[in-house]
Amino acid sequence: MTWQRLGRASRRGFLVGGSAWMGAMSFGALSPASAAKSPGRGDVEALLRKYRVPAVSVAAFEGDEITLEAAYGHQKAGGDPATPETRFQAASISKTANALCVLSLARDGKLDLDEPVNRRLTSWQVTGNGADKVTARMLLSHTGGTTVHGFAGYERDDVIPSVIDILNGQGAANSQPIVVDTPPGRKFRYSGGGITILQRLILDIETTSYHEVVAQRVLQPLGMSNSSMQQPRQPLSGKLAFGHTDKGETVRMDYHIYPEMAAAGLWTTPGDLARMLMALVGAAAGQDGAFLPKKLARQMITPVKSGAGLGVFIDNAGMINHSGVNWGFRAIYVANPRKRRGKIVMSNGENGEALNNAILKRI
Repeated sequence: MTWQRLGRASRRGFLVGGSAWMGAMSFGALSPASAAKSPGRGDVEALLRKYRVPAVSVAAFEGDEITLEAAYGHQKAGGDPATPETRFQAASISKTANALCVLSLARDGKLDLDEPVNRRLTSWQVTGNGADKVTARMLLSHTGGTTVHGFAGYERDDVIPSVIDILNGQGAANSQPIVVDTPPGRKFRYSGGGITILQRLILDIETTSYHEVVAQRVLQPLGMSNSSMQQPRQPLSGKLAFGHTDKGETVRMDYHIYPEMAAAGLWTTPGDLARMLMALVGAAAGQDGAFLPKKLARQMITPVKSGAGLGVFIDNAGMINHSGVNWGFRAIYVANPRKRRGKIVMSNGENGEALNNAILKRI
């Protein structure tokens, strides 16, 4: 079963007043998005069978237009068909949405990217050697010297820890304490733990729940109506894809919960990720009325160290990208800021990385 949309999408909403690092990888030139074509149904269905992944969803954009949205397969093995509105876990691509939230606070004068975060954290403090030097810019670019690479998530019948428990590695948390053990600013080291510190920082600044802040500051302004950071998700009348093992079997309890929302908690669609990326590359191009000022947007897509920008990775050709790995889900995007075009692939299986890369080549 294939659902797809081809053609133009309104720019309404874009203009307002386990994880993987791919920074050194080159994806080559993107074909013109105006000529973006949905991969053939038979070809994709053969790939789904080969990799034992029930569904894959794709989108492509150019400028202010979404030129392709298509979904193939089933939300759950043997279940309802996937559609372009089916929400997948974005996993570490959540970090890009989180970065936009952080930069929106900087845009509004509520946060200085180069101020030590301990000065603004009121409910918890970063600890370790050099902790008082760690800044939001460092955490966004994985140069803060913080520990904990990624998170395993929790089954839906588990006790879900608070963010404070996760930061301290205590109580029901299944990860180690998040501390500074490498001199801040000295080198790149991927740290979902550092991004979780930013989640707590945003909550302390805005004094409301993190998922509501992201919705108000990022998702709603960018027209991302099929997206949410809320964990756990409430039932959405069959709009959620379920995760699957490498054998194509539905994972226990359908999917994992990620209270580490900034690092891994976003539920979304490729179409909504296209809207997010359109806003970013449009701002970086100096578009009038853009979501971010050009200077801030350019900082986001400029390497700090080892190809890491602020919530994105940049390859040697200037392409921005990020991938995501959650239990039973895989996702990837790649975009060309200069030409303002890109493509996104999301799938719901442990073998989704190979599938997604194969689909990328066919868009």
